[in-house]
Parts: sequence; C-alpha cells; structure tokens
Amino acid sequence: MPKKKARKSDLAKRFFYTVGSAVVKIGGGTAKATQRLSRTVKVTKGPRPPEKADEVTRRLHDLKRLETLREEELKAERKLKEEKTWEERMELKRPLSERLSDIFYSPLKRPAQRLAKFFKGLDEDLYKANLRIAPERYVALMIGMSLIVGISAFIPMLLFLPIPIALVGGMFAFLLALAFGRTQPRRRASARVVGVNRVIPYALRHMATQLSSGIGLPETMTSVSQADYGALSEEFGRVIRDMHTGMSTEEALATMDRRVDSEPLRRAVRQIQRTLRTGGDLANILNVLADETAFEMRMKLRDYTQSLNMLTMIYMFASAVIPAMLLVTITVGSRMGGAMLTPASAAVLFLILIPFMLFYFVMTIKRFEPRL
Repeated sequence: MPKKKARKSDLAKRFFYTVGSAVVKIGGGTAKATQRLSRTVKVTKGPRPPEKADEVTRRLHDLKRLETLREEELKAERKLKEEKTWEERMELKRPLSERLSDIFYSPLKRPAQRLAKFFKGLDEDLYKANLRIAPERYVALMIGMSLIVGISAFIPMLLFLPIPIALVGGMFAFLLALAFGRTQPRRRASARVVGVNRVIPYALRHMATQLSSGIGLPETMTSVSQADYGALSEEFGRVIRDMHTGMSTEEALATMDRRVDSEPLRRAVRQIQRTLRTGGDLANILNVLADETAFEMRMKLRDYTQSLNMLTMIYMFASAVIPAMLLVTITVGSRMGGAMLTPASAAVLFLILIPFMLFYFVMTIKRFEPRL
C-alpha cells in the first residue's frame, strides 16, 4: 500500500511539473512577444526623425509659396488686361481729329509750330468749337491732311497732264485743303450756335420745370447737361466743370456767353445772372424767355419761307426765259443775214449761264437761311 501511494504521488508530481513548465514556457514566450510588440509599436508610433520632418515641412512651404505667387501673377495679368481694355475704350471715345493730330504732330512738329503763329485767333476758334486740341497739333493735322489731298490730286493729274501742270494742280489742292482746314473750327462753332438756337426753348422750359419743383440751379444745369440737347448740353457740361474747378456760377455762365455767339442764350444767361444777384422767380422768367424765343423762331421761319418762294419763282422764270431768248436771238440773226449768235455759241452760253445762276440762287438761299 505504501508503494502504490508513493507511485500515485510521483505521477501527480510529474503531471503538475509538466503542466507548470509548459505554462512557464507559454508565459515567457508571451512576455517576449509582448515586449517585441511594444517595441514595434513604439518605433511605429514614435516621432519621425527630425531631418525627414524638416524636409516635408519645407516642401509644403514651397508649394504654398508657389501657389501664392501664381495667384498674384493671375491677379496682375487680369489687372493689366482690364487696364488695357479700359485704355482702348477711352481711346475709341476720343474724337478722330484728336487721334489724327497725335499721329501727324511728331513728324510735322517744327512747321506746325511756325505756321500756328501765322494763324491768328486759332486758339479761340478751337475753344469755341469745343475741339480740345492745342493750336500746334491742329496745324499739324491741317498740314498732314493737306499733303494727302495734294498728293491724291497730283497723281491722277500726272497720268493725263504734263508734269508742271500736275504740280500746279497738286499745289492748288494743297492750299485749298489748308484753307478749308483753317476755316473748319469757325464753321464748326457756327454749326454749334445753330444747334443751340434750335433747342434752347426746350432747354429753358426744362430748367423752368426743374426750378419750379424746388431743385437748385446747379442741379438743374447738371440735368440739362445730361439731357439730349446736343451742343447746348455740352456747353452746360463745360459750365459744370468750370464750377467744379472753383469758378462761381456767374463767372462760368459769363464764360459760356463769350464762347457761344447765340442771342437767345445770351439773354437767358443775363437773366440768370441778374436773378442770382437781385433775386426773383427764375422759373417764371425762363418760361417767358422760352416763349419769346419760340415766337422769334416762328417769325424767322415765316420770313424765310416767303423769301424762298420769291427766289424759286425768279429762278423758274429765268430758267424758262433764257433758253427762249437765246432761240429768238439765233432765229432773228439768221433771218436778218448777220448771225449775231451761232447755235454752238448759244449752247456754250446756256451751259455756262444756267449752272452759274443755279449756284448763285443756292448761295443766296443758304445766306437767307435763319440760324435756328
């Protein structure tokens, strides 16, 4: 019995020893594996080396800087395009005469400056015509256009006429174009006066309506300058600009009066100046002036129509009588034996006399035309 018990105890000891050693082995392997895993995790989740982190940061900064530079370049390009478009629009808004004067002024600067001193009163004519060109630049434009006209006349003449005659014709065309260019500002100023006289009754009523509604005189003139009254709107715009530069209302209106040779406008300006000095109902005064100006325009149109009818009758009578008189003269001369006027000379006389009479009547009608 004691031997069996000893064997059982030995078996139990060996069993527990085997199980314990296995557990110890498994525990040691697990601890080692845990230590390796913790080291791996520490290595994986730990901070990167400093050199690699600095390089990535530098690259990110470079990318951000390049993106910022690209945006600035795009903004600069967009701004340049907008400025260029705006300059082109402003250049197209300038009158053709100003752009041509800039082209001709550089090669013709010296003769233009000398010839500008010869033309007296050119600066005043340009000012009245609202041509914002210096006298030297306008003379350069005159010379350039006259050269073009002279050359254009000389080349066709050279094909059919001798060289001396073609040169004389080219020079005559050059001088004629130069004289036409010199008188152009005066004719433009006269055309502006006619345009002012035509619309001034409507502009005066416009101003009277604005003033009766309680609007001030500067705002009223600004409204007229923004309306569609042609040359009169431009002149009131110049008055507003003069006022913005420091002139008083009376001085700016006096400057417009000297600039525009219009009797209705002169009366209106004087009434406005008198009202500003002494006071009064300016709206009622402007309404009265508008009615008087409209009545004068109707009277001038009636007188012009009557004179036009009379001139038309005279021309019709002359154009009908002169051919008959020529035929009677030829017939009587041939019957009497001494031909006072041959048919060929009568035809030449008719072809010369009738166009001359037509030109004379057209000029007379144009001279009698009222400046409305």
